[in-house]
Amino acid sequence: MESGTTPMAGSDRDLILVAARDYIESWLDGDADRMARCLHPDLVKRSVEVDAESGGAVVETMSREDMVTATAAGYGRRYARPYEASILDVFEDVATVRVFSSVYMDYLHVARFGEGWLLVNVLWQRRPER
Repeated sequence: MESGTTPMAGSDRDLILVAARDYIESWLDGDADRMARCLHPDLVKRSVEVDAESGGAVVETMSREDMVTATAAGYGRRYARPYEASILDVFEDVATVRVFSSVYMDYLHVARFGEGWLLVNVLWQRRPER
């Protein structure tokens, strides 16, 4: 059993991790079709950034379309491949997955849609440069 409150079948665990891998690997490979397949049409991706002028925090938001377009443009292709995907919690038809890559920390909210799992929300932050 994962850290959540619902026992999870191995096939569900595998499908949740497939969605997470599709997300990060499609970004790193510049594969817009694969990215589109793992994102729900209503996906919202957000990051909290510090505004250089005010010093305050601002929320940057991307849609599914924004993410697919950025992937197609190859913005992620310049980054190193290593990453870790870990399921943090599962309850019934929703899960939280952590993806720790060479450049980003992403927290994915993934939900079951039919036989598969799709990303619905992503909260991310760029990792400090080493």
